[in-house]
Amino acid sequence: MPPLEISTLPELEAALDELYQGIERDCWECKDPDCMGFVWLLKQEMEKLYELGVPLLEVNDEITFIHSFPLTAEGKPNFAARYPPCSQLCADSRRCNIYKDRPLACHLYPLGFETKADGTIVWAVHLDCLYIRRMEERGLTPDFESRALSIINSITPQLLEEIVATYRAVDAISCFPYGENSYSTLQEVYRVKMQTRS
Repeated sequence: MPPLEISTLPELEAALDELYQGIERDCWECKDPDCMGFVWLLKQEMEKLYELGVPLLEVNDEITFIHSFPLTAEGKPNFAARYPPCSQLCADSRRCNIYKDRPLACHLYPLGFETKADGTIVWAVHLDCLYIRRMEERGLTPDFESRALSIINSITPQLLEEIVATYRAVDAISCFPYGENSYSTLQEVYRVKMQTRS
């Protein structure tokens, strides 16, 4: 059961860890690359990962990623790369080198945000995730979605605004040349006033 109000990142991460108990078994077996690349960071996550020696990439003095992007012939990060493998994920064991310190983008998955064609941002469940596929096979999806919504609706507007503002900045430079992710919508993100970026 999430706290009545989730106002800090550690509280949100703890609630997500409880929601996803046992997910690591499916992660070790999963071959889907969707959760591997484009790991974006909130400002409050950057310093700790920098101190741990994780390679970071800042874009436009605004967005920071774990640097996992291949480089173009000109030596620039290729943001159109299809599923760049995370530099912190061991390819053989599929174990994360920074699991205890992983950023919110990783804590969230297979929950996340998606932007619909009309610009609406929604909370979504990514359907390619093996954990979600197996849950669906066992008929456990409704309970999972109910618990996920309970967490989502417990996030304070201030924390949600910080998270969504970062997602919007990432989404503005992301390119999905191979089509949209496969997802189901949980609810629109309507609880915060979205800031116009210049």
